[in-house]
Amino acid sequence: MIRPRLVSFVSTSLAASALLVSLALASSPLAAQEDRVVVHGAEVIGDPVTPHIFYGDVRDLPTAPQWQYGDEYIVNPRRWFGEDTSFFTPATPDPLLERQAQAAVRGVSSTTLFAFQGLDFGASPPDPTLDVGSGHVIQIVNASNFIIYDKATGATLAGPTALDSLGTGACASGRGDPVVIYDALADRWVMSEFSSGLAMCVYVSMTNDPVTGGWCSYLFGTSTDYPKYAVWPDAYYVTTNEGNVPPVYAFDRENMLTCGTARPIQKLVAPGLPGLGFEAFTPGDLDGPTLPPAGSPAYFMRHRDTELGNQGPMNPTQDILELWQMQVDWTTPANTTLTQLPDILVSEFDSNLCPPIGVFSCIPQPGTTTRLDPLLEVIMNRLSYRNFGSHQMLLGVLQTDIGDFEDHSGERWFELRKTGAGPWSLFQEGTFSPDADHRFMGTVAMDGDGNILLGYALSSTTTNPSIAFTGRHAADPAGTMTEPEQVLIAGVGNSATSRYGDYSQMGIDPVDDCTFWFTVEYAEGVSNTTTGIGAVKFDGCTGLAASLIFSDGFESGNTSAWSNVIP
Repeated sequence: MIRPRLVSFVSTSLAASALLVSLALASSPLAAQEDRVVVHGAEVIGDPVTPHIFYGDVRDLPTAPQWQYGDEYIVNPRRWFGEDTSFFTPATPDPLLERQAQAAVRGVSSTTLFAFQGLDFGASPPDPTLDVGSGHVIQIVNASNFIIYDKATGATLAGPTALDSLGTGACASGRGDPVVIYDALADRWVMSEFSSGLAMCVYVSMTNDPVTGGWCSYLFGTSTDYPKYAVWPDAYYVTTNEGNVPPVYAFDRENMLTCGTARPIQKLVAPGLPGLGFEAFTPGDLDGPTLPPAGSPAYFMRHRDTELGNQGPMNPTQDILELWQMQVDWTTPANTTLTQLPDILVSEFDSNLCPPIGVFSCIPQPGTTTRLDPLLEVIMNRLSYRNFGSHQMLLGVLQTDIGDFEDHSGERWFELRKTGAGPWSLFQEGTFSPDADHRFMGTVAMDGDGNILLGYALSSTTTNPSIAFTGRHAADPAGTMTEPEQVLIAGVGNSATSRYGDYSQMGIDPVDDCTFWFTVEYAEGVSNTTTGIGAVKFDGCTGLAASLIFSDGFESGNTSAWSNVIP
């Protein structure tokens, strides 16, 4: 086979210090929502970055050994910025539980195409991330080992391989927080991790073949944590956790797709209000074959729980979803804007799981006193965007305390819609918690027919950490999950560490626009956890003619060759 041929790597970092953030509010803090347009200036425009090019075959790279029970592993500490921990309000029952309890549950009308064990990991939390493309599935876990599967046959095509083996220089020293997304607009792959010095290493495939087609790696010299990525026509957008002044980045997608010199643009938002101390946004990631309207900005969201004191200035008493948009000007980058849109008012939710704030871990599991971290501070990975033509939508999930007993974790999901030039508004919201088990680490997506699937981790004093899912059809009553909960992979044993992943991930097969692929952590054996991968499809889904995008002849849902299917 062709051996890797390395090309010299040149990188220059962003400006050493960020500009001060300016904040322009409406004239009165009590101004009406429709009058509120908040624009935060201050950008850091990075110098051009020349990529390192990997021309070789990924199969020629050293295979990273799978972690085995008994092996040592690294526990990454939870990053905390030391904000006020005094906020505590006893939980009250979630106001949306009754709606879900009264929902008519239909019989199972989805098919689990497969469920199998994914990568083990050499670091805790595993932070599993996965996406599906025209012909491949890629999964990455912490310690940043990645594996490439053939989507049609299930064969392992390459890996597990260390992600930093594709890079050089600082990108040859990966540190974790991996991400993989598939760029369906270009039929390319994007992978990322942070490196030594917390810079971002971004790898873009040179073709639609992630095994033999080559990769371009970019080192963007930013101090970052918990990066999350989104595909948009004019940029790859990235959000990070960098304290209470969370930045939003735009990476030069057009040039990165040609392996050319690329620039990053960083915009800073206003300092966060008192509360969780983890102010990161989640970017809206494009799903489906229909582009956003021409010239559309990219969207970003975070939640605000008023009981924690972090309410928005216009809504001092009601919980909100905070919505922002970024409009990049690559010709004159200084003209790039990041604008806050009117807050979205939602039903009461409670992010005060695991008090006092900063303790993190309160989800029980059988056979041990070790409790698991539900990760409550952010809208979970991914925030899904679709354009149906008649409307645009944003779909997300966050963790909430159900309130029927102490620290009972459940899934609060929501769908926003925007019609024409009108504003974004709440279309539906719901809370899923059908019993005393804890549901956390949620991930959600919508298929081309408008059906929604919600995947998550499941655990309690009587349920070993497992992977489960529920769902709803597009025509079902708003705010309800009508598919009975199904366990994708039942856990055995428990986790020896409370760091039970910082995220999971669900994507949609771009060829049929119907099959949900997702990865979550689960327990396997005594004091051991691993990752699972599954694919689920709603019966009768027709999609939105996504096959028009591709001409490669790949067929979704062929699982006959999967040899490691878990019964």
